[in-house]
Amino acid sequence: MRRKKQPRCALVLWITVLAAVVFTVVMGLLLRSCFMQEEPKVPETEATEETAPLNERKTEDFTMEDGFLRYPGAVAGIDVSTHQGLIDWEQVRDAGIEFAIVRAGYRGSTKGLLYEDELFWDNLNGAKEAGLRVGVYFFSQALTVEEAVEEAEYVCDLLDGEPLELPVYYDWEQVSGQSRITDPGAIPLTDCSVAFCETVRQQGYTPGVYFNQDYGYAYLDFIRLQNYQLWLAEYGDNPTFRYRFDCLQYSDAGILPGIETTVDMNLLFK
Repeated sequence: MRRKKQPRCALVLWITVLAAVVFTVVMGLLLRSCFMQEEPKVPETEATEETAPLNERKTEDFTMEDGFLRYPGAVAGIDVSTHQGLIDWEQVRDAGIEFAIVRAGYRGSTKGLLYEDELFWDNLNGAKEAGLRVGVYFFSQALTVEEAVEEAEYVCDLLDGEPLELPVYYDWEQVSGQSRITDPGAIPLTDCSVAFCETVRQQGYTPGVYFNQDYGYAYLDFIRLQNYQLWLAEYGDNPTFRYRFDCLQYSDAGILPGIETTVDMNLLFK
């Protein structure tokens, strides 16, 4: 007796079910294997992005002595403006100060006009006559690159070729109260810094940029500022700023003979 042939469609269905079962078993084993494996380790790779030079000074090498922050090879200095009043620079020198950074001028925070510091020449000449190394700074409120260039030209016109041993610094800060600057993040601060510095350089002066650590981290691109002298404001005995700096303002409460008010204290690294 001949056995009846199974319908073709039944054979196809049987093969399909068998394949589905095999696929389910295999996938289950694979998934179990994956979950039992350790988390893959991310291979260490070399950084490909350019980075700014780091601060290589050791915090333990900073010491406080008689109200002065000391560091091997660094010299003590101050920065001043009309706020310090008339200064007896010989007394300042005799107290151990070797350099001064003098405010040349500033931009008004509300109307944006440019002004010369009332005691600029008194301080510049007095510090020089006392034998101090001297640089200057401009207190900027620039909103644009064009205003930063205007400020640099203003400083250079004031100096009119006056020789300086230290840089002309760009000091951009937001002031409290009513101000043209409502959001520092909206200002192209690195572009303004570069524009100011390059304008100063064209006039034969060494350019520099002043900043505090908060502005340094939030608003400045230090890769683009490496051709300039960098003046950091970080108050305390052990600066922790990550990137390179050449001058350190470590206090705004210094007391010195020859100055009736408190004064900003600085270290200049050779």
